[in-house]
Amino acid sequence: MDNITDYVRWIGASDFDGRPFSRVDNIVLSQLSYLDLKDIPELNEEGGTMTIKDAVTTLTSKGIPIRKMAPDDSIRFTNLVKAAAASNRFGNLYITSFEDVFDEDDSIQFSATTYSPDPKGGWAFVSFRGTDSTIAGWKEDFMMSFMLTSSQKLAEEYVRKSLKTFDRIMVGGHSKGGNLAIYSAAVLPDELFDRIEHIYTNDGPGFCPEVLKEDLVKRANPKTTRIIPQFSVIGNVFAPQIDDSYVIKSDKQMADQHELCSWGIDHGDILIAPEGMDPLAVSINEGIDSWIYSVDIEERRRFITALFDSMSEDGTLTVEQFTEQGTKGWERVLNIVMGDDEGFRIAAASLPDELFLDGQGKKVAKSGIIRQFRRSDLAKGLAMILAGLVIFLLPESFMFILVIALLIAATTISITLAVRKMKKDNWNFQAHLVDATVASALVATTIITLVKEGALFVMASGIFAALLFACSYNAFARAKKTHNRPFVVLLIIMSGVWAVSGIYILFAPENTLLVYMLIVGGLAIFDGLIRVAKDYRIRRRWYTK
Repeated sequence: MDNITDYVRWIGASDFDGRPFSRVDNIVLSQLSYLDLKDIPELNEEGGTMTIKDAVTTLTSKGIPIRKMAPDDSIRFTNLVKAAAASNRFGNLYITSFEDVFDEDDSIQFSATTYSPDPKGGWAFVSFRGTDSTIAGWKEDFMMSFMLTSSQKLAEEYVRKSLKTFDRIMVGGHSKGGNLAIYSAAVLPDELFDRIEHIYTNDGPGFCPEVLKEDLVKRANPKTTRIIPQFSVIGNVFAPQIDDSYVIKSDKQMADQHELCSWGIDHGDILIAPEGMDPLAVSINEGIDSWIYSVDIEERRRFITALFDSMSEDGTLTVEQFTEQGTKGWERVLNIVMGDDEGFRIAAASLPDELFLDGQGKKVAKSGIIRQFRRSDLAKGLAMILAGLVIFLLPESFMFILVIALLIAATTISITLAVRKMKKDNWNFQAHLVDATVASALVATTIITLVKEGALFVMASGIFAALLFACSYNAFARAKKTHNRPFVVLLIIMSGVWAVSGIYILFAPENTLLVYMLIVGGLAIFDGLIRVAKDYRIRRRWYTK
C-alpha cells in the first residue's frame, strides 16, 4: 500500500500548473504543518517567508533534527519532509505567516502555516496544525465540548489576515486542525467566505451543538471534503455532517490510523475503504457521544478542567513527561476523579459504562468490543501473554486466587439473578425454587471451599484442570482450521501439552504446585506468542498484497 511519501516522490516533478491541487496534496500539507519551525528566525518574524526546500536546508545545516510536533511516527514524518523538500511540487512552495502560539495558563496550543507558489498573491493553502504532545493542547481539544476555544478564534483571525494577501485560499488541517479549518471559514462574512475555494478536514472533530450553531457546518458543507480512516475516533467526536466524505485505508491498526503518514494512496488519489468504518470504532464513538451528552455542559467543564489541571501539576508540560512519572502522575488524576466530588465520580464512572455498555448496564451490540476480541488472535495472544506473566509473578497463589474469584463471581451472579426473578414475580419463591437451590448450593460450596482444610486445593485442581482441557481443545480446533504446516504442528503439540498438564493437576500433590504453575505460565506465554505471530503473518501478507 502506497502512502503520502510515495505520492510525493511519484508526483514530485509536476508543479501545480501542470497538475491541479488535489485532496492528497491537502493531506501532505496538513502533515507538513507539524514541522517544528520555531528555530528558524526568518520565519518567526513579521512577513518572514521561505520555501519548504530552504527551510529544511536551514534546519539540517544548523544540526536541528526534523521534528514532528506530535507524539507519533517521527521516522515516517522525517522521510515525508525530506521527500517534499526535494520535490519540485512541494519544495518550491513558500512558507508564509508561520504562527505558533502556546500558553499553558490559558490552555492555548495553536499553530498555522500558509503554503503558496507566490508569497505575494494568487492562491494559498492555509494549514492548521493538530494537537501536539502538550497537556495544554489536549486540554483545549476537550474544551471544545463546552466552549468556544481560543484556537478557534485565532484561526478565524489568521484566515482573515491571509485573505488580505491572497486572492483565494484553501484551508485544511488534521485532527484539531480540521475543526479549525471548518470554523475559520464558516464564520467569515459573505464577501470573504466567497473567496474560500475549499475546506479540508482530515479526521477532525466537529462542533458541540450546545456551543456552536449547526448552521456553521451547513454553510461550510458545499465547500468541504472530509477524510477519515476506518478506525476514526477523534474525527467522529461531534462528527460533522459533510456530504463529500470518505473513509480511507491505513496500514496501521486501531487508534494509530489517526496518523496521516499511514493513510493509503492509490494512483495519486486516496485509497478508499469500501467496507467503511471499523465496527469497533463505531461502537466507541457511540459510547463517547453518549457519555458527552449524559454529562451536562457545566459538569463537563468542571470535570475536564480538573482532570487536565491534575495532570499538569508539578510543572508537567507534555504527555510524555506525565507518563514518565509513572504511578505518581496517575495517583494525582485518580485523587481528582475518584475524590470527594460526587459529580466527578459520576462523570468518571459513566464513561466506561457508555463505552462498553449502553449506559444502563446492558451489553453493546455484537459488533462491539467483545465480538472484536473473540475474532482477534492478536488480542487473545496478548491476553494469554499477560496471563502467563501474572502466573510467573504469583506462581503459588494464582490458581487459588483465580478459583476463589470464579466461585465468588458465580455465587454473586446466581444470587442476584434469583433475587431479581423472585422480586419480579412478587417474591413467589416456589416458582423459582431451582434458581434458589442453585444459588444456595453455590453459597455452600464457596463457604466449604474457603473454610475446610484442603478443600480449596481439591476444588482449584478440578476447575484449573477443566480450564487446561479447554485450552487443549481450543489449540486442537485452531490446528484443524490452520493451513500453515508449521503452525499446525505447533498447535497440535500445544494441545497435547495442555491436556497432559490438565491430567497432572488432578493427581499432583500440593508441594509440586510452584514448579507446575511456572510451567503453566510458560505455556500461556508460548501460546500467546503463537497467536501474535500468526496474526502478524496474516496482516503482513494482507498489507503487502
